[in-house]
Amino acid sequence: MKKVNYLAVIMIIILIGCKNSEAYKPNITGNMGEVIIVMNEKTRTSQGGQYLYNMFRQEMQGLPQSEQLFNVSVISPSAFKDHIKLFRNILIVNVSQDIEQEGVKYYDTNNAWAKEQALMAIEAKNFEKLNELVENYEVKILGFFLSAERNRSMNYYRKNCNHDLMKQISDTWGFNMIIPNSYKTNSPKSGENFKWFSLETALTSEAIMIYTFDYIGEETFYKEYLLNKRDSVLKANVPGAVEGSYMSTEIDFPVTYKSLTVNGHETFELRGLWKVTGDLMGGPFVLFAHHDKTNNRVVVTDGYVYAPEKPEKRNHVLKVESLLYTVKFPEN
Repeated sequence: MKKVNYLAVIMIIILIGCKNSEAYKPNITGNMGEVIIVMNEKTRTSQGGQYLYNMFRQEMQGLPQSEQLFNVSVISPSAFKDHIKLFRNILIVNVSQDIEQEGVKYYDTNNAWAKEQALMAIEAKNFEKLNELVENYEVKILGFFLSAERNRSMNYYRKNCNHDLMKQISDTWGFNMIIPNSYKTNSPKSGENFKWFSLETALTSEAIMIYTFDYIGEETFYKEYLLNKRDSVLKANVPGAVEGSYMSTEIDFPVTYKSLTVNGHETFELRGLWKVTGDLMGGPFVLFAHHDKTNNRVVVTDGYVYAPEKPEKRNHVLKVESLLYTVKFPEN
């Protein structure tokens, strides 16, 4: 019988365990949109500490009621232990003369305490430096935690997707997009040139609408052009409950506009409120106009939320928005 090198076996087991350490971590705790800031009382009351706290609590754009970007809890370093270390979004602030390297530090999942945890640290020698770091890195700090929430949703939807609806999108337009298995085709209006998928419950509706049109030049992505195109498409394809009513954009509420890159392609975002012309319905929407250069066209993915009984709509919008980030063209 062959002798077994038990030391070699043990080393192999350890190496395998290291490579798959993420699989053995506990799950995160807390609800979507919640973040914990770990800092002592002096730091909390400093200019930088207050700026940081208010930064997370700023109003989210494009919602009918005022809602904070994040729900924030501040705890002291002495209380930061055990189950609290498993929280989904954690920002640790350390101000000390002993700090060797000041800055904002982002930790990947291998260095976190739980699966899919978003962990960040801000280290400064004094309060003046802390305030400077927070002001200079505001966009990146918020983007880090918003991206973490978006990625968690996308990871969940990837594991729980509706292959039939996704194949419809691929067969019709030749691009890929994740549609959750909880979504269904919403209306007979959903055809070759317009598709409308939604998750309907007794209290809420989350939906994605998809359509395309030709790219005719830079003006195709002007804000006004995209809004006019949106309203004409929705009037023809999204009827309301009352005869003659239809979905449209609420023009008396500001619509934000910005450019970004999604999976390697140019994209433009509109964010505002929708309404039903001829009826009393409305809610928030997020629209991505994707530039499909290979086919010289614009692919629109338009997500909306309807939740009349609940004022809190932030998390519904974040979930719908995460789906818009999954659009991929073959060349990407």
